Amino acid sequence: MLFSIIVLFDVIRLSFQIVYSCNLKATCGCSSNPVSMNRIVGGEDASEATWGWAVSLAINTAAHCVEDHSASEFTVYAGSTFLCSGTQNRSVSLIVAHSNYDPITYSNDVALLQLSSPLMMDDSNVSPICLPSVHSSVLASSEFPTSGTTVIAIGWGRLSEYGQVAKYLQQVTLTTVDYRSYTCNSLISDQKVQLCAGVPGGGKDTCQGDSGGPLLMFTTSKQWVLIGVTSFGKGCARPSYAGVYTRVAAFEKWIEANTNGSYGSVLFSHAASAKSSIDYLLFFILFILHASLNS
Repeated sequence: MLFSIIVLFDVIRLSFQIVYSCNLKATCGCSSNPVSMNRIVGGEDASEATWGWAVSLAINTAAHCVEDHSASEFTVYAGSTFLCSGTQNRSVSLIVAHSNYDPITYSNDVALLQLSSPLMMDDSNVSPICLPSVHSSVLASSEFPTSGTTVIAIGWGRLSEYGQVAKYLQQVTLTTVDYRSYTCNSLISDQKVQLCAGVPGGGKDTCQGDSGGPLLMFTTSKQWVLIGVTSFGKGCARPSYAGVYTRVAAFEKWIEANTNGSYGSVLFSHAASAKSSIDYLLFFILFILHASLNS
């Protein structure tokens, strides 16, 4: 009887989880371990070596945004789900903020950090993320991804609107929201460079301190693609408002231009081996937004 109860419990527990097993031969968008997501919670701790492209930042002063700081004030920690800890850490040598960033509407809310030296990609806890490659005509006539797409957000932000910052990397399942709906349209100023994600009725969202973190989509090729970057929201997980993200597909050419094509050669050329791509990782993509890094 006890065995039957344990087996039944395991079956019920598995029915509330979804496992994303990615293509381990892919050169981007795949970490060492598969991702397991709980279907019923607002957010949960991420397992080790599941989000190899997640890095945390430490800053030596207490100000709000990258435009107020020099590159030397930042330290990047990679390879761990623990905040400001990692198997590798690097200083930052250059910050490239988008020249058309609007601090009022938060459009073009994106920046790049160049690391002082490449990350070592033989580290099983570190892996590159894929960038989307979407034709300009698609972006001009419709949304990418389309509304209703299941996406995952990760970050070390607050666990609730007035809660504490997470010590462990959090993951949450969301759905992209039609930009014409009130929950999105009331917040964004330009749907071509901004997108929304959330859940009906609220309860799941990114929060303060998640800014700069990735919004990810799992593709039919079994790879994770970076489709958004956490920008801002109206509180956290409120039922009437979605979270707002920078639409990464709109910045593909900007990213390539500002990395001299080096990052694109890692992410867009699937024929290249991981070993041959290591030399190009002097530019490590990280998107830093307007919000306080430690709020």
